[in-house]
Amino acid sequence: MASHAPVTRRSRRSLAVAAALAGLAAGGSPTAAAAATHLATAPAAVTRASAAAIVGEAPLPGGGGLWVARADGTVSAVGAAVSYGDMGGRQLTAPIRAIAATADGRGYWLLGADGGIFSFGDAQFFGSTGAMHLNRPVVGLAPTADDGGYWLVASDGGIFSFGDAAFHGSTGAMHLVQPIVGMAATPTGAGYWLVAADGGIFSFGDAAFEGSTGAMRLASPVVGMAAAAGGAGYWLVAGDGGVFPFGSANFAGSAAGTLGGASAVGIIPAGAGYWIPCTDGTVRAFGVAAPAGTPVQAATTANPLADPAVSEAPPAGFASACYTVADNATCDAVAEQAIDAARALEGLGPIALPGDFTALDPVTQLVVVTNAERTARGLPAFAGPTPSLDSLALQGAQANADPTGPAGVSWSANWAGGTGTPLAADYLWMYDDGLGSSNIDCSTATPSGCWGHRHDILVPFAGSMGAASTVVGGWTSLATLMAQE
Repeated sequence: MASHAPVTRRSRRSLAVAAALAGLAAGGSPTAAAAATHLATAPAAVTRASAAAIVGEAPLPGGGGLWVARADGTVSAVGAAVSYGDMGGRQLTAPIRAIAATADGRGYWLLGADGGIFSFGDAQFFGSTGAMHLNRPVVGLAPTADDGGYWLVASDGGIFSFGDAAFHGSTGAMHLVQPIVGMAATPTGAGYWLVAADGGIFSFGDAAFEGSTGAMRLASPVVGMAAAAGGAGYWLVAGDGGVFPFGSANFAGSAAGTLGGASAVGIIPAGAGYWIPCTDGTVRAFGVAAPAGTPVQAATTANPLADPAVSEAPPAGFASACYTVADNATCDAVAEQAIDAARALEGLGPIALPGDFTALDPVTQLVVVTNAERTARGLPAFAGPTPSLDSLALQGAQANADPTGPAGVSWSANWAGGTGTPLAADYLWMYDDGLGSSNIDCSTATPSGCWGHRHDILVPFAGSMGAASTVVGGWTSLATLMAQE
């Protein structure tokens, strides 16, 4: 090995990891879990101020169509859905915030931010908070299973029950870190979940807690949730289209990084997958076709976990900036620009890093960058740095070799030498790991080693992560270790 030349080595991984990757390729789903303490920038508010902005969509039961609601109260019927009227052209005391359909698909309710309820078709009116003085605006509506009532939830988690909807509790008296943005009821009607903008979950009645993103730093705030069939799980969706499944909810794909200037407004279970409706009228479909007649039909996003078609060699200036331990700031600037360009080729937006990224130590940076790559593709983030795994990663870094993971659990690990910084290593591991790259385990004679580093970063399991950065013989030696523990 010569100094100032990058070397990356594909890690060894346990058989359980290999089996999990094979299952994912066959259509399996990652399991979401609590994750890293430092992931991305603080959530930015999703703007829905425009009267023409789409604020919610409700599916026709059984699929085949949906209703699209806008802030001005207009409702559009898509596909097989039939219009039963709307509030278009009428004076509203508050903008519309949500829409919910009746179980037979012959009616729907519109919800105003003041808790006003507008019923159409066979949807019955059971009461509202439109005449009340509320502490916070109403943000969500969930009907009971028999359509004999509904719950409204305010942004402070206050619950208002009408008809046969029973009160099971609220967060109205709690001090919340982030506002409530939505809710979902269990199939029995004996409970419900509330979700906050940070993905924190609050369970009441027979609603079981299956996990949350409350411990993560998300690139975009959570905007909604939906319950899985049977009530044993749920999906959360962020404004950038990121999907977080918990419990029995399956992972069928994510729209993170593909929405351009639009924002997701919710997630709708449909068949074996789900739809993600967006503020521009598109519906991103995963695991199931989008409803016919969607205003701006969007093709199902390609598999975000697929290997790139070709290995992208580092751009000019990368080597001079990064194959050294001297100038980290210059290397980071060049590497981040290269990462963003490579992500754009995959239909992803720029990598989401926290504002204080440059102030973090290299070990934490390795965890942050790894989690940013994972969550952008709908995978759960890792908790870390984890001292026990950091120690094992350091042993590998000091030996210029792949770390060895703990016994009895699934694990994967990466090592890179001479790359300068974690961002530079991430570029080589994720985007320049195929034929012609510095991956010494990838050649025409050993094609199974190609994209091995990328695979080890994008393992489908949830767990903990360790990392290490040291200097050995004038080289920067970096190592990561991901374990299902």
